[in-house]
Amino acid sequence: MKAIILAAGAGTRLSPLTDGCPKCLVKVGPRPLIDYQLQALRQVGVDDVVLVVGYEADQIRAHCGHTARYIENPDYLSTNSIYSLYLAATELDTDAFLFNCDILFHPEILERLLTRPNAVAVDAQVARLAGEMNVAGDLQGRVQAISKALTPEHSQAQSAQLVKFDRQGALAVGQEVERLVREQQRDAFPTSAYGPLIALQQLYAVEVGDLPWGEIDSLEDYQRVCREVLPRLQGT
Repeated sequence: MKAIILAAGAGTRLSPLTDGCPKCLVKVGPRPLIDYQLQALRQVGVDDVVLVVGYEADQIRAHCGHTARYIENPDYLSTNSIYSLYLAATELDTDAFLFNCDILFHPEILERLLTRPNAVAVDAQVARLAGEMNVAGDLQGRVQAISKALTPEHSQAQSAQLVKFDRQGALAVGQEVERLVREQQRDAFPTSAYGPLIALQQLYAVEVGDLPWGEIDSLEDYQRVCREVLPRLQGT
């Protein structure tokens, strides 16, 4: 099993913390974000980590060293994360975790994702907001839609944006990513590539709202995560 972590973006909304520093190396408490992620992966036995890098890539390589393999996105300023995933599509050939580098999360979330062949971590306890990555599902926990265009009233949870695929799921997502990029949909999000799994009713929502997690897109997010998420992670 492996993990693909998308870490190419410049993180401009997190300026000045990202001025000359890649987002994954921004410190949350005593450690950079990426260190928490790598530790969580090691706790579930994953040591094959692929980092898609771009902005300040040399800093990431210097920090992570041989703990990861690297794929470079030279067009990180003009493309979205789906293009970074496209560059790593050949790595979607086995069971894999997939997430962005800006999520701080409890390691048990990965354990829960392993209970399903194809799963996305969701939080039904947080308030749904327009413009967030919202999730709609059926009574059996199967995901019916996942999108930032999904309105709060038509969703039951917010995605924690941590995903796990089995081999067949990873291959299907990889093929869909390649199709989307061939059609010049470079500004789409990786969730756009989950369509085939959703259509086959093979993507499940796994509830993690009782565990600490947070996405760090902005300075406001950063402050909230340091204040509310980090204290709950200490000692894990």
